[in-house]
Amino acid sequence: MKKQIAVFFGGESPEYEVSLQSATAVIRAIDTTKNDVILIGITRAGKWYLYEGPVEAISNNKWEQYSSCIIVSPIMDKSESGVYVHRAISIETCKIDVAIPVLHGQNGEDGTIQGVLDLAGINYVGCGVFTSALCSDKVQVQKLVQNLGIQVAPSIHFDREQIPHIRIQDFIAQHDFPLFIKPVRAGSSIGISMVANKDAIMPAIKHAAQFDTEITIEKAIQGSEVGCGIIGNSKPIVGGVDEIELNSDFFNFTEKYELLSAQIHMPARIPLKTKRYIQKAARAIYMAIHCEGLSRIDFFLQEDGQLIFNEVNTMPGFTEHSRFPTLMKEAGYCYETLIQTLIELASEKRNGVIEHEATKG
Repeated sequence: MKKQIAVFFGGESPEYEVSLQSATAVIRAIDTTKNDVILIGITRAGKWYLYEGPVEAISNNKWEQYSSCIIVSPIMDKSESGVYVHRAISIETCKIDVAIPVLHGQNGEDGTIQGVLDLAGINYVGCGVFTSALCSDKVQVQKLVQNLGIQVAPSIHFDREQIPHIRIQDFIAQHDFPLFIKPVRAGSSIGISMVANKDAIMPAIKHAAQFDTEITIEKAIQGSEVGCGIIGNSKPIVGGVDEIELNSDFFNFTEKYELLSAQIHMPARIPLKTKRYIQKAARAIYMAIHCEGLSRIDFFLQEDGQLIFNEVNTMPGFTEHSRFPTLMKEAGYCYETLIQTLIELASEKRNGVIEHEATKG
């Protein structure tokens, strides 16, 4: 019997269009001999629609124009595990076996949608509420990782309504420039500025404050950025390690998705011993913060070999050529197999079934 797989796309965050590209690729890769696909689009205003139009209209952001969009809402009855479809003359129920929330950033990757799906009794791909919320908070996840003995960049954080000018001056005196000024809870480098002098600090704080109520100032780490992909629940499977070669100040939103000057090296140009060390650290973080399904864990690697934690992406970019699927190819997962494995992992973790060694291909 086929599973009913609901792919959620869009969302209310600034990463809306990134979600559309990721979701389009995921939809096309789902094995339709094993699954029926249900498409649920979330508008920038937060409205949920059952979408029955062409997949191409998702990637080019024209899906909302189709009359086939029908309002849906979650059924808050765990025995139903699905959504209400509000048709013109009737309300139908649509069962969902597994949801794939291909949503990035706020209200998608931060535990919000995960909480709704939990309350509705819908299995879903990816980390749960706690881990999703934790990883969306740069300050709190760094504290936990630091407790594992893994280094993090020196930083201070504060509320945008109470800017601690003296603390900022003290921080500059200790660490000097360049510095990164970031919203605490935002993804894809949105709202982040690299500042090289005191005059740039306040404009950067104001920019970050557009995206979150809390701001962090962080010492810029000299070195390359590396990432490691992992899938699994209680028995994580560690993928490869890649390396970002930058020709600009930092890996900002434009560089992440257009690669105008940055190059991604897969595998990373590092010794095998260093690669194993990164994979071990990534696995330790994955287990400690109770990741499920998938995550990409990013670090900075300094020239002296020191590894500095950067962040955990619980729903990384997911086109076929995105970093995460490429990292998992090293572990033997082609794109289609990766998607099917994540669907199976979602069923296992919610149903309490002991995880088996995922089929590779």
